[in-house]
Amino acid sequence: MKLKKLPEENENMKKPKRNNGKGKEKSKDQVVRIEKLEQILAENGDELDDDTIVSMYMPRRRLKRFGAALLRLDRMKLFLLFLLLLVAFLFILAFMQEKMGNFTINLNRLELYRKGIAIDDKGTFDDPTARLTVRTVEDATNITITDLPDNLDDIDGDHNGYNYMAYTYYVRNAGKEDVNYLARVNLDACAKGAEKAVRIAIWRNGERTVYAAPASDGGPEDGCVSFESDRVVCTFTEENFLVGNVDKYTIVIWMEGEDPDCIDSIVGGSVQFSMTIDAMDHNDSSLFVKFIQDIKDTLTGDKPISAAGNDAPSYYQSGDVTWENRRNQ
Repeated sequence: MKLKKLPEENENMKKPKRNNGKGKEKSKDQVVRIEKLEQILAENGDELDDDTIVSMYMPRRRLKRFGAALLRLDRMKLFLLFLLLLVAFLFILAFMQEKMGNFTINLNRLELYRKGIAIDDKGTFDDPTARLTVRTVEDATNITITDLPDNLDDIDGDHNGYNYMAYTYYVRNAGKEDVNYLARVNLDACAKGAEKAVRIAIWRNGERTVYAAPASDGGPEDGCVSFESDRVVCTFTEENFLVGNVDKYTIVIWMEGEDPDCIDSIVGGSVQFSMTIDAMDHNDSSLFVKFIQDIKDTLTGDKPISAAGNDAPSYYQSGDVTWENRRNQ
């Protein structure tokens, strides 16, 4: 087998230039390459292709060959490769967002939203939706309940303060029928035992209750109601949510400095909560049956819903339903 002559650039690499002692290192590196080449030649003999030998003296050659191979791909393959990378990026982004610890409120779309039940962070329902996301409080330290302002239930939407998270939102029934719903606050994730010292104050239509994990003796913390379980904070049951009714919720979360479990070991910990609003009486019919019923309602004008399913329908005959003119005052 005849070796090809290396390009001039690579021949120069074989002649190390002495500059501040670096020449010896370069020369030593070349000896290692030659010994490796001799070893490969001894093992493979004439089966070794010239390209492999040249690649040993041109470390970046394989990278260039990979780039050239990409350029040779047709447009469809490049498009599919781009889509694959985009999906991977979006998956990573979604995973990171999920781990950021946002407090979210989720309304069941099939059983409630499509019937005209909606949530909004304003009592006027300018932008009714089925999902709300709350800003988190970064690097919070402990406070006590007496540090909280007195007007937390009087401000709509996001109103986080110094070392506490606060959010107010509304649930409205402007739908086809009276419904029953469950509003459940869930502990989705926690770290370093921070859940043992956290407090959640919830105002429901003006009435406040403070929730906390059980004390070390198993009883409730002073002035608090214990979490229902390791993963459920509390559940609100509304068994007669009439058309025209609006319910108001304010959620405030903080680390209670007076809690015996608020110790140095939880520094750097985190908690993540969510609130889900679901129907108590589920319609067990299939999605196809529900779709046919929606088409029938649209054709007959019997309280049709949005075809896209993204706009909160309002069927209330007395006009727009707001917190101010709600039926359940």
